[in-house]
Amino acid sequence: MARLFKSKLLWILVALSTLLLMLRFAGDFLVLADEPTKADAIIVLSGDDGGRTERAVELYHQGYAPYIILSGGRVYQETTMAELMQKHAIKLGVPKEAIILENKSSSTYQNAAHSKEIMEKYQFKSAIVVSSNYHMRRTKLVFEQVFQGTSDVFAYVPFDNQDYNPARWWEKNRGIMVTITEYIKLIGYVLRMAT
Repeated sequence: MARLFKSKLLWILVALSTLLLMLRFAGDFLVLADEPTKADAIIVLSGDDGGRTERAVELYHQGYAPYIILSGGRVYQETTMAELMQKHAIKLGVPKEAIILENKSSSTYQNAAHSKEIMEKYQFKSAIVVSSNYHMRRTKLVFEQVFQGTSDVFAYVPFDNQDYNPARWWEKNRGIMVTITEYIKLIGYVLRMAT
């Protein structure tokens, strides 16, 4: 009986250790970061307070792409997130003619689908996709599915959100909420893809 108890205890300790190890690296798993490469456009996903747009503008000014696609739907009455992002980008020195608005999206999947329509319309073959660091794993999964596995035409370049530290995500309430929410959305998207 004592031997059986020790065996069960050992398995419980192994399971707990594995779970703790997985939790430790949960934030790191969400983050993807490619080196930026020259592209036809920079696609910026809405969903933050301006850092993503600032990162895209930085890449634009560094000459990585001649156009920026700002993707984000309605946030209040007739105002879209794409329009707010455009005002921000123009203030940061991007000419209006270098900005293409995608103002219908309300989800990451829609960001990808509507961006695909724009890329086809303008005959763009490559893009840099900008979102928050914690959002990049799901962003890449969605874009690869929408663009049917053509991952070689995209570079995924995150805005390193200072509010989210992937190596220590559990230390702040925001980090906990972002990580849990992102995993729920990621799992939900994978399950939806499987059906």
